[in-house]
Amino acid sequence: METHASDYFRNGQYHMALPLYLELDSIYKDSKYDYPIGVCYINDFDNIAALPYFLKCMQTPHEFPARLYFYTAKAYHLAHQMDEAIKYYQEYKAKLKPRKDGDLIKKMDREIEMCNNGKELMAHPLKTEIKNMGSVINSEYPDYAPVLSADQLTIIFTSNRPNTTGGQIDESDGLYYEDIYISNRDSLNAPWSAPEKISDNINSNGHDACISLTADGQKLIFYRYLQENLLFASSGDLYISELHGKDWSEPFKFPEQINTEGWEPSASFSEDERTLFFSSDRAGGYGGTDIWMVRRLPNGSWALPQNMGPKINTEYDEDSPFIHPDGKTLYFSSMGHKSMGGYDVFSSEYNDSLKLWSEARNVGYPVSTAHDDIHFTWSDDANTVFFSSYRAHDGYGDKDIYYANIQKEAAYVYVMKGLILDSADHHPIEATIRVLDEDTNEIIGIFNSNSSTGKYIVILPEGKNYKFSVIAPNYGLCSEEINLSHLKQFKEVDKNINLCPVHPGHMSK
Repeated sequence: METHASDYFRNGQYHMALPLYLELDSIYKDSKYDYPIGVCYINDFDNIAALPYFLKCMQTPHEFPARLYFYTAKAYHLAHQMDEAIKYYQEYKAKLKPRKDGDLIKKMDREIEMCNNGKELMAHPLKTEIKNMGSVINSEYPDYAPVLSADQLTIIFTSNRPNTTGGQIDESDGLYYEDIYISNRDSLNAPWSAPEKISDNINSNGHDACISLTADGQKLIFYRYLQENLLFASSGDLYISELHGKDWSEPFKFPEQINTEGWEPSASFSEDERTLFFSSDRAGGYGGTDIWMVRRLPNGSWALPQNMGPKINTEYDEDSPFIHPDGKTLYFSSMGHKSMGGYDVFSSEYNDSLKLWSEARNVGYPVSTAHDDIHFTWSDDANTVFFSSYRAHDGYGDKDIYYANIQKEAAYVYVMKGLILDSADHHPIEATIRVLDEDTNEIIGIFNSNSSTGKYIVILPEGKNYKFSVIAPNYGLCSEEINLSHLKQFKEVDKNINLCPVHPGHMSK
């Protein structure tokens, strides 16, 4: 048993080594198992379980590798005991040799810097309460990457649950392959339904993770990693599927300007679907994964992507971009900037007059923590945030989905929603909603109603006059003007639209 445990440990398969070491420890009560047990726990981000083992080792530190000091520091760091973490990081750094361990010394300096960032952020916390979404949504397995419809009545998320399509387990972490799940509720105060796998067209035998939902809820961007040929390396790519009635379509892969031989794990559409923000580790970045931006050309094809630059990207990893419906505020997660540990959530705002993005700013503790805080998304009323995080004190197991009530200080949006129906018998209509800028006659966005329900959602930022047109075959055109030049608050309007059937003989007039 000990040989197997040691082999798993050396290969970094901590999830396999841990139960064996725990059994050995229960049988022999030997302190030599304390260190590998602690390392197994800390690599599964369970600092609460790891710390007591490391502290026992610290009673006789000469019996264990010098890296014990680093692991003890990391356990304190993840527990937000920053001063203790700094002390042990410094002790480990003192044992390193500059000529031989230059990279490790740089890493310790960065860890100490993040602890100091944490002390500063924790001294001025956000006035909010972080809440777990509960046991209906979250499980004992990792649950993460939430995306919500604009009316907040549908949530789509990713999970590593045992009923994954194909039933495969990833040997690297012992988790089931990712699948995408969906849950609904009837109103904002109603309970969520039991999550179900979203669609066989979306979930595959590989890894599938939801990324972004368009404003009208009719298009889902998701990530897929599928090793189709064992002779060739495979990388994760971005796909999109459209909702037709109750069914999601066969997905299609984004073109090669966006998907490369590298890794593209996440993305976010602007409200008009003409700009895509995405993460990639392609060549030409600042290090690790960066945030990139690509615009759709008038003919529908995509231009060449542009790196978002050093105000957004760092030598560390950036991921999980989310562009707010106001079109001006970008949220993303980063291990760089003023992170207090792991991925923290940052924001940057676009200045229209300067044509520049602002310096990235940490959204603050307790949204950002020493653990990975990622997949951040706002509700359209700018009052609620949803994100993924590991929080041992109230979690159900590994990563969970959380929310918090925080009022955003940014531009306002106008949300118009309802049903598009036949005026005669009130059956739902699949219609196209085209929104133009009245001043420039430029198309701001094209939205769609659902063919099964007639449900539509349109989101418009403040500051412009819009022309709103509803178009459907065999029905008369419905148009109106919407003036948002002086909008000074979030506004949500419920409006059903009844379209009049047009007799075929009169359609060409």
